[in-house]
Amino acid sequence: MKEELSLRELINGVIVFFIKFRILIVSMTILGTISVIAFQKLRPAYYNTTAIATSGISAFERIEDPEEVLNQRTAINLINNLQLDVRKKDFVVVADKLNISVENATSIRNINAEQIFRTDQDNKEFNTPKFEIFLSVKDNALIKFIEEGLLYYFSSNHYVSNCYDLFLSTNNKEKVAAEQEIEDLRNIRISKDSEIDMSSFNVYSKNDITKVQNQIIDLIQLQSINTTNQELLKPLVFVQGFTISQVPERGVLVLGSFAFIISFLIAIVVALFVKVKQELIIK
Repeated sequence: MKEELSLRELINGVIVFFIKFRILIVSMTILGTISVIAFQKLRPAYYNTTAIATSGISAFERIEDPEEVLNQRTAINLINNLQLDVRKKDFVVVADKLNISVENATSIRNINAEQIFRTDQDNKEFNTPKFEIFLSVKDNALIKFIEEGLLYYFSSNHYVSNCYDLFLSTNNKEKVAAEQEIEDLRNIRISKDSEIDMSSFNVYSKNDITKVQNQIIDLIQLQSINTTNQELLKPLVFVQGFTISQVPERGVLVLGSFAFIISFLIAIVVALFVKVKQELIIK
């Protein structure tokens, strides 16, 4: 019974407190919320945009991963490393890395990359050879300059460029060797004096298995893969470039909600101090 009375008294006390100091609490909450919203409205707007990209760095490094076609961790880390400079406001370094002016670099508010995953029927996530780049800038006219800057950033990286040059060199050697081997096999096929049957059968004596195989077609397919890789794999390739966003964002709703909660809590604390002060004066 006493507990019920105590709880009822507590609830009544809270209600009386809010009724008594309602003007103070409401006015401080509204004032704080409006102040933050007004500040956000006066701040420069920013533009958010996203690009889809891929990189052949893991192929250049000749890293074989049975679980991934192209590993994108190095490329993602390179872009996220830019964000560290942006966060420190070291825009001279950012400008140098992207080959843009310092003034344009200061427009970058945020830049980061994340892996794109695919989900199987069991809801398990697997890496894909693509990743997303998120960009936030104050001036949407600079988005394309930053996109070009990212291409420069990757191609000018000494480690990446050395790996890429070595990849092109070795890939060309493989293509030349495959072409020579194809030519030799064709000569053997058409040679009347050859006792080797190059039609389509290989006999593996170890397992006593006869397996259909055409060496020339295999080599042509290998050559096609090398040619495709050489043409398509670059340090950085945009599958879909950044959209030139025309709709500015200010984050008013999120910050306004946050300001409302903080202002309300501060108002309650102030009201409690006022209440205690009034009680002390009465005593």
